[in-house]
Amino acid sequence: MLIRAINSQRRLKPYFYSQSAKVGGVGCLFGFAVAYPLFFFIASSFGIESDIPIRSYDGDTVLVVFTLCFLTLSLSLYTFCALFAFIYYGIKCKKGYIDREELINIVFKGIYPKRWQRGL
Repeated sequence: MLIRAINSQRRLKPYFYSQSAKVGGVGCLFGFAVAYPLFFFIASSFGIESDIPIRSYDGDTVLVVFTLCFLTLSLSLYTFCALFAFIYYGIKCKKGYIDREELINIVFKGIYPKRWQRGL
């Protein structure tokens, strides 16, 4: 599914690729801005202080914290990219440029309409 979404975005015509990149960029920016403070909360929940070298902690604890932070980042990026795509492309749906099925495909699957793609 991820490969299909990446290929769908890569084949977009320049105008639609630019729109997609801007919406995704803003979503990622907000997603990272939300995830960053959560990293410190997760680390402090496990007793990891930011002023003590990480090598002084137990390896299993560090692995768990790293895994939780990675999952938090992934979830935050996906959530905010989907939210901003839903807002941006939802307006386009309201105006009649795309239908609801295309909106769902763009927002949750990353698959864009065929008419927006090069060479199709």
